[in-house]
Amino acid sequence: MIYSSNPAGDKTPLGKKVVVLVHGELVSGVDNMRRLAEHSGVPGHIYPLTLMCHDIMPPPLQKKKLGEKRLISFHGTGLSVAPEIKFHEIAGSYENPDEAKEAYTQAFYNSVVEQYYVLNSAIHGKQGLGASTPTVSLSQPWN
Repeated sequence: MIYSSNPAGDKTPLGKKVVVLVHGELVSGVDNMRRLAEHSGVPGHIYPLTLMCHDIMPPPLQKKKLGEKRLISFHGTGLSVAPEIKFHEIAGSYENPDEAKEAYTQAFYNSVVEQYYVLNSAIHGKQGLGASTPTVSLSQPWN
């Protein structure tokens, strides 16, 4: 499951800060993915994943039509996948199912944000693998 820190997609103009809060629509989307995984007939797993690649092809300076020319540049990217978050491990401490769903979504959001800050330090802060924390360990398996 991939979360975007930009709920408006890639059409948000540069310089505009977008903040995602855990709200009904996000909770509903996460719960739908969870239910699909649980009822798919085969074991399903959902992992928090963060991808940082904005600088390769940033959104246009202003909203344009489909098919507009885009600038592409060479820049570092980061991909971080956290351990699986299991619904039943979080839901067990809640009596209200809606509160359990919100807590599950919040756990994903918190993990993605934590991974984002580590990737941001590694790439934009130029710390590389030294940006790793006790809970987010960066590596370059090809080296």
